[in-house]
Amino acid sequence: MSEANIEPSPLTRLAVPGERFGWIFRDRNLFRRRFTEPPPEPIPVPLALVEAARNAKLRMTNRIVIAVGVTLGAVILFACCGGATNSAAFGVLAAIAFIAGGGIVALIVYSAGQAEGALQRKTDELRAAYQQAYGQWDARRQAHEHGQQQMISGMLEWGAATPSPGTRRVDVFGGTTWGWEAVLTIFGGSLLSTHGSMVVVDFSGETLCGELADLARQVGSSVDMRHIPSQLAEVDLLAGLGKQQLIDSLVEAMHGDSTTGSRADRVQDSMLLHEICEELGDDVTIGRLIAGLRVITDRSGGPALTLAEADRIRDSMPDETRRQLHGNVRRIEAFLRPLGAMGTAIRPATPSAMTILATDRDGRSAQNELLKDLVVQWLTHWVGSGQGKVGSLIVVGADEIDHRHVEKLGTLCERQGIRLVVMFEHLRESSLHAIGGGEVAFMRLANHDEARQAAEFIGKQHKFVLSQLTRTLGGNETHSVADTEGYSTSESQTSGWSSGHGHSSRSRSRTWTNTYNWSQTVTNAEGTTWSDAASAQRVYEYAVEPRVLQDLPDYAMLLVKSHDRGSTLQAVECDPAIVMLPRLSMQPLPPMALPHQHEAVHPVSGLPNEATISQPVTIAPQPVSPGAAAANTIPGWGGAPGQSGPYPQHGPGWRR
Repeated sequence: MSEANIEPSPLTRLAVPGERFGWIFRDRNLFRRRFTEPPPEPIPVPLALVEAARNAKLRMTNRIVIAVGVTLGAVILFACCGGATNSAAFGVLAAIAFIAGGGIVALIVYSAGQAEGALQRKTDELRAAYQQAYGQWDARRQAHEHGQQQMISGMLEWGAATPSPGTRRVDVFGGTTWGWEAVLTIFGGSLLSTHGSMVVVDFSGETLCGELADLARQVGSSVDMRHIPSQLAEVDLLAGLGKQQLIDSLVEAMHGDSTTGSRADRVQDSMLLHEICEELGDDVTIGRLIAGLRVITDRSGGPALTLAEADRIRDSMPDETRRQLHGNVRRIEAFLRPLGAMGTAIRPATPSAMTILATDRDGRSAQNELLKDLVVQWLTHWVGSGQGKVGSLIVVGADEIDHRHVEKLGTLCERQGIRLVVMFEHLRESSLHAIGGGEVAFMRLANHDEARQAAEFIGKQHKFVLSQLTRTLGGNETHSVADTEGYSTSESQTSGWSSGHGHSSRSRSRTWTNTYNWSQTVTNAEGTTWSDAASAQRVYEYAVEPRVLQDLPDYAMLLVKSHDRGSTLQAVECDPAIVMLPRLSMQPLPPMALPHQHEAVHPVSGLPNEATISQPVTIAPQPVSPGAAAANTIPGWGGAPGQSGPYPQHGPGWRR
């Protein structure tokens, strides 16, 4: 009986070497090129043949009518002549005329048919040539489409999103619990397979690294998970620390990033703890420190302290000083009391590929805040001392950690070659000061102010937008009529009288002149004006609007990558189920140039899931003519040997 084959969990596919936040979708159809060769055009029939056939058809009717008319006339004429003369010759001539007319008609029809036939033969020949050319063109088109389909079929669509080379740490801002769990599973699984052992500190209170722990177990890696404060007795956050390091860690953890305390309080607390540690000798624990604080306030220090140790602590300072320090001692004791059980039930240490330290789900409390700061101090000393021989360190929920501690931890991890991943739920306060220390990724930021801060960090771009549209339509029309009429009348009269030689005469003349003039002037003027103008304005806007960051899906991430003094924004999918999709690569997809827009089936200006925010600008020296360079050179500086003034030129061994 054979055992049934148990299919491994799809989750194990994530444990493949190579760092990845998730996957970037690249539509393979964007690289499809269309067949740019135009189809053949039908060859037109020569116009001469068309005209010849048309003219022959038109002339055929006229010619037939004329031929029939002439033939009938001749036949009738010959028949009449034959009837009048009773001559058989005219009958023969009539028959010959009839036969000749029929032949002429047949010849006319044949000539027209020849022209139609020539046109039809040429049309059939050109149609056959076009069909042959179109068939060859279609064969080339189908071959091109087949080649494009073969190319597209062999392309991948999902490529891994990886950090930029040389990145010292990765900061993730925003997101939901589902999104964080997905990122931890995908990115953490890749880190475990790439860098080896790792440490995960989960301050979320939801144990979001549980799926990552399951992945590590399924691939055969050991997992050591501890919860604090419920398992605080099994954790010793002060192991391996010297007295001064222990005191510094406790003071930093107690004060944290508080702005109410002064530097004098820190120094006073450090001095008090140092005096107690000096009296405790080499055996310094949290329980013995608490007992020493009780002794200073005139309480019993047993059973953690012996009577001799209690007496030494009590005698180390005068009674008046102990009374003045009573308030500080009670405050320090209140901080340290919840840590009294730490390290009291340490189990034998076993090397594990993954070490997880997660906080319990008990809400926000002073004890949890103190433990967070203490864990960060322990991590800083642990990494800085070189004891942390791990490949990667993940801190989940680092919002309440002071940015100074995050930056220091990042510097130490960089020196030790440890990949540091810090996840912040919000972008405010300390996290806002810590942004920019490494690769930055943004998930959903529901708060509008946080989304605006993220958009400011991503950057702005110059673009030209349509700012104004002007459309003007106008017209004018003028019509004028002018009439001019004139009338003038003139009258002249002449009379005279003359006499002589016995007779006399008298003459009279009278003249009337009437003048009329009339004129009309008509003027028509018509005009139309039309204009359509658009103006564009250069604006400086967000590359990603804050609203987009507020509406990101749970498994979406915007990754800001820096390379070559420029930055690129990538849209990343962080759903672990993507690993089961076809056409997926666990490595970044190789860059491919998009086809030009005139030959692309789906023309785009760039990849939809990637945008260039800024590009490096090379600062090149401006070309200067030799004469100008010599004129602008200060004597003795910057010139060629022997040409830089009176100062002597020395070789490599000029210092004697």
